[in-house]
Amino acid sequence: MTVVKTALLSFGMSGKVFHAPFLAAHKSFHLLGAWERTKQLISGEYPGTRSYKSLEDVLTDPQVDLVVVNTPTSTHADFATKALQASKHVVVEKAFTTNTLEAILLSKLAAERGLKLSVFHNRRYDSDFRTVKKILADQRVGEVTEVLIAYERYNPVLSPKLHRETPGPGAGNLMDLGPHCIDQALVLFGIPETVFADVRSCRQGSLVDD
Repeated sequence: MTVVKTALLSFGMSGKVFHAPFLAAHKSFHLLGAWERTKQLISGEYPGTRSYKSLEDVLTDPQVDLVVVNTPTSTHADFATKALQASKHVVVEKAFTTNTLEAILLSKLAAERGLKLSVFHNRRYDSDFRTVKKILADQRVGEVTEVLIAYERYNPVLSPKLHRETPGPGAGNLMDLGPHCIDQALVLFGIPETVFADVRSCRQGSLVDD
């Protein structure tokens, strides 16, 4: 059995909650470590793992087969490009990139080098979504004319993470929770014929879309 040796590009909430536990539990993966910029925490939670000091340390480690790009969205295209150029397979957190051209170029680079490139859409495996998907597949309801996919949460406080609240590519809720809703719609119903969006800033002091 091939074991995929994997490194994370951060060990914040994303690394701790959405990636490391599953990589550590799955027999086909081996968690090597994470790039940690300030605090070295991963080895305390996963003995035997390594805290990488830089992206270069990750990409030059011959043991690394797969790189998980779980950093702010604005960095995804750059970090994924460098990982592919270093002959590493890549999984990128949502949102995949900040624009279509970046996505096309990444896909082309991966294909040229014969490498795996994927997006981490973990919400496809939520029990509520899987239930809806099965009900539709089993044709247990009639013609579907309207669907609401939403994350109902009231949080008026600005995030302490600057990359979330500073205007720029990848900032805002459309690029944070939005990809989950959009991806689930695509999985259930395929590519849309038209798209309409109403995007707003609602929180007091917010400079990005909410």
